[in-house]
Amino acid sequence: MKPFNDPPWRELLDSIPLGIMVLDFSEEQIVYSNPAMGMLLHSIQPMTYMRVKEIFMPANRPYPENTPLRQMIPLDEKKIGFTIYSPAPDSRLLLANEISEKDRQEQIAATTNVMSTIDFMFFSLAHEMGNPINSIKMTLEVLINNFKEYDTKTKLEYLGNLHAEFSRLEALLKAIKSFNMFEHLTSKPAAIQPLLDNLLQLLKSEIEGKGIALNLLYPEQPVFCLSDPRALQQSLLNILSNAIDALEGKADPLITIAIGQNAREATIAVRDNGCGIADEKKNELFMPFSSSKPRGIGLGLTIVKKLLAQMNGTVEINSRQHQGTEVLIRLPLASAHEH
Repeated sequence: MKPFNDPPWRELLDSIPLGIMVLDFSEEQIVYSNPAMGMLLHSIQPMTYMRVKEIFMPANRPYPENTPLRQMIPLDEKKIGFTIYSPAPDSRLLLANEISEKDRQEQIAATTNVMSTIDFMFFSLAHEMGNPINSIKMTLEVLINNFKEYDTKTKLEYLGNLHAEFSRLEALLKAIKSFNMFEHLTSKPAAIQPLLDNLLQLLKSEIEGKGIALNLLYPEQPVFCLSDPRALQQSLLNILSNAIDALEGKADPLITIAIGQNAREATIAVRDNGCGIADEKKNELFMPFSSSKPRGIGLGLTIVKKLLAQMNGTVEINSRQHQGTEVLIRLPLASAHEH
């Protein structure tokens, strides 16, 4: 235990903000405790070997001899995270720090992120609703002020514009409603291939009408995932709709769908060779009402992420502008006896 009392070692350890303490079990004493540990345990008076051992190493608390384990105890109004090491049979090295402040900072950061998302959502919603409302207002004003002078054809044109803007508002309200459409999901084993085939059949006329080639990479054996089939179909529909839109004007449009699995997860990858996503837009992909489409609502990917999270799934997007996009869905794999 002498190195802890040597000036170079003591100077180094005393400067570390992490609480450090060394206990000698054979002598039943505290060999060393740095200032940071003294600050953490200042309420323990007197800070004796037996008191420290009682708090951090009680008889009913197992701790591994060879593999250190991070643990936590409440102390006064603080939470102390600590790890116990066994550098020698009769000694213990205790490392500790306060995690209450860390938790507080993490909560502040999480709250800030949530508030930023809410701010973005309301700003975008006001923008999305404001555009058609302003257009409707201006169109009505012009039509009312010139109603007697305009002929029937011109009046019908203005009415057609009004109808289009009202339809845009209706689409926005439907999208908002669909955000809460699947509030109670029930995950169960579901074969991915039949679900995809049914969805592609629904989209067949649109895909063929736009000359899009399909490349389906299905494994020989069916892959089953744990999911709510309705929610998964809605998620895939949103993703495929984005892929179809991204191929607008492409000379050789192609969508590739690959189903796979590993030991724990089922995967569905949807790739297109379309316009891709600009780097500056990638941070907004899952933000509500964020869309690069001229008439887009911007809730599609937000809904996808929400639905997959409710099914213990994830979604990742990799994209390069002018080269294409891959959307990768991961869902829990259904075990063989669940099929």
